[in-house]
Amino acid sequence: MSAPVKIILFTFFNGISRNIYQVLFNLYLKSLGYDNEIIGTIMSYNLWGGALLALLIGYFSDKVGRKKVLFLIQPFIVVFAIMRLFPLSANYLYISSFLYGGLNASTRILSDVFIVENTHNKNRAKFFGLNFGANMLTGVLGNATGGILGDLFGFKNVMISAMILRLFAIVPMLNLEEKRIKKGKFLLNDFQKKVFSFYIFSTASVGFGAGLFIHFGNVIFYDLFSLSATLIGFILAFAQLGTSIGSAFSHKLGKKFGAGRLLLISHFIVPILIFMLAIVREPIIFTTIYVSRFTIMNMVNPIFNTLVLSFLPSNILASSAGIRNFANNGMRAIAAMVFANLATGNEGYFYIFIISAAFYFINAVVTFIFYKNLKGKDKEFYEH
Repeated sequence: MSAPVKIILFTFFNGISRNIYQVLFNLYLKSLGYDNEIIGTIMSYNLWGGALLALLIGYFSDKVGRKKVLFLIQPFIVVFAIMRLFPLSANYLYISSFLYGGLNASTRILSDVFIVENTHNKNRAKFFGLNFGANMLTGVLGNATGGILGDLFGFKNVMISAMILRLFAIVPMLNLEEKRIKKGKFLLNDFQKKVFSFYIFSTASVGFGAGLFIHFGNVIFYDLFSLSATLIGFILAFAQLGTSIGSAFSHKLGKKFGAGRLLLISHFIVPILIFMLAIVREPIIFTTIYVSRFTIMNMVNPIFNTLVLSFLPSNILASSAGIRNFANNGMRAIAAMVFANLATGNEGYFYIFIISAAFYFINAVVTFIFYKNLKGKDKEFYEH
């Protein structure tokens, strides 16, 4: 079995468990009587953990080895996830969410770095697409089965079972040969500095825009349309199914239309769709727009990662991904607090989507600047 396939299998099994847990957790808190303000604060702590701890873990893994770090943190992810299901107090929830969020985000960083290290220019775009597609497919399966199982057997029981199964997701990585990390100083050239700047600024603007609502999809559908956990799970699953299919074939789309151009087009379409979410309140039309936005934005994520990580020095990949994750989760954590204060009714959701659309438009402008600086360099990853 090739190294990229092992990484994709890890992504798949790890993701199913994570998504079953994730689709039920906010609904579980709702069932315990927590309001949107508390839920938003919990998510903010989760995301700040993903920002701060994942930054440190990314740097640490560049020094001691990515595989060692992955095997160290995986059991603790399960422990902190289960701890959150027995809330002794609000502060207890905040602390356990901070720790869970940090370790959980680190697995995504390490997965991306593993893909870069175990591929080359001719197949990197393909395997980034397949790995992200597998990740989205786990969202389909996790959201759909999580909603059904949660309604049948209880939210807490299903989430505990999912986390126990997550321990075994690491099995495909047992025989993965770890690449030797190059030691020494590094110096970014002018183009790499522009790539890194785009990496961070794009992530920060999308992070805030997405953080205003993407983590609360289940809450939004519940508040606006009073849908059941099963139906909400299927809607979120359908969104990820479209993304899974699109991202799996993103390398072909990038080859046909141009990777940079495809990234640019998708980033300009998305803020228009989010603006529509602010004004549409018919359930079927709202759901269609929500799913379309999710699919179009996320299906080009493999292109984003391929273009950025391929141009950065290999000995700082995990650190770079950690800095990007800090920008992403830090902005999402701030946005989650904004959500907690605004999500008090239909008018509140109107402002949430308007602000989100503005930040996604900023990202589109940043992507346009990046596209102008690419000057055809994206072709080497998509001409094969």
